[in-house]
Amino acid sequence: MREKITLFFRRLLDVTPACLMLMTQGNLAAITLAHWEKALGTGSMAGAVLVLLSFYQQTQWLHNQYVIAALTGLAAGLVDGISHPANFKGEAIMTGIAAAGLCLLFSVAFKRLETSTNSK
Repeated sequence: MREKITLFFRRLLDVTPACLMLMTQGNLAAITLAHWEKALGTGSMAGAVLVLLSFYQQTQWLHNQYVIAALTGLAAGLVDGISHPANFKGEAIMTGIAAAGLCLLFSVAFKRLETSTNSK
């Protein structure tokens, strides 16, 4: 169960900032509570999709950073396209790409953090 909760929150942390930044087209001053609500909703739904997938395929793909990044990007793009209207053409696709990129970036950072913590 702990692995499912971790999976959900890591995907939430990948998708929410990607969605938030693309909704406001990088303008941090334009971020409102409505933007946060939509981005957190998109991140939560994408996280839930990945948790549901984890019940189907168990844990084999959970530890492959490229597979999880691709699935995160796909889920983020689909959920973003369905959950709210786009501010510009291709927003959902770009959100998926950005979420996949953040997923890879964070997985590398988490691995380095775990390695440095375990080596001490």
